[in-house]
Amino acid sequence: MKFIEYLFYFMLKILSMLPRKFQFLLGRFLGFILFSFISKRKEIARWNLEKCFPEKNSIEINSILKENFYRLGESLFEFLNAFWISDSKLKKLILNFEDVQKVCSDMDYSKGKLLLFMHNPNLDMVVRASSLFMPVSGMAKKQKNKIIDKLFKASREKFTERIFNPREILELMNFLKKGKACLYAPDQDYGFKNSVFIDFFGYKALTVKFPYIAAKRTNCDVYLFTMEKKNQKYFANFKKLDVFGKNLEEDLKRINFEIEKFIRKNPDNYLWSHRRFKNRPKGEESFYPYNLLRKR
Repeated sequence: MKFIEYLFYFMLKILSMLPRKFQFLLGRFLGFILFSFISKRKEIARWNLEKCFPEKNSIEINSILKENFYRLGESLFEFLNAFWISDSKLKKLILNFEDVQKVCSDMDYSKGKLLLFMHNPNLDMVVRASSLFMPVSGMAKKQKNKIIDKLFKASREKFTERIFNPREILELMNFLKKGKACLYAPDQDYGFKNSVFIDFFGYKALTVKFPYIAAKRTNCDVYLFTMEKKNQKYFANFKKLDVFGKNLEEDLKRINFEIEKFIRKNPDNYLWSHRRFKNRPKGEESFYPYNLLRKR
């Protein structure tokens, strides 16, 4: 197993050293393969796009779908760059680095900062980039594949103060109480236990309560951190949200609204192959047709 791990890491290291333009060409080719052969995930993504963008015709939907899978292919190299690229090189890839740095310098560092982000293909690049502006911590669940899990863990621990597992939510809030910055992705269906239904693209979507709870209990500031891809570079943004922990539904509506706003501007740069609307309010029929549901 160790030999396989070392060989795997060595191959990825070689890929990370390729010229950036060639990386993205390879990434798009990988995305084309994914689009051609991973039929079920492609159809889940297509279904989500058709439901969330009813104003778009089939040609427009198919164009977004293809570009979305190309972005998934490119994300392999964005992950490798997030792991191995130097800070100085990464700063050059952020078109507005100095402007964002100025925004961060004006933040209230006596308060914790909950940095919300979303499940984009370049998720790991977003995490890495946020660490250029301030020390950050985050949360991640264990991956089923041991080699992938070790690689993800090594990548994220390299640039964060601490990685919390989902059972360490109280420890994460203690970090916020100390004025630290913590990353958190609130845009997936984590089940009924700690979520409520909130509008998202015109449909009810289970939305996790944690941002509201964190703001209420720690008095932290809440931001949405985004990385908009511009050719082979990025436009970064920390947007402070009016989330104060006073009204659960209103706070979560603001978060979903801002996430939706970003996605509408960048429809190809989101994880559409995830079943975001899999759980439904009581009595409501399934959002997805039977053939797109997970078989148990």
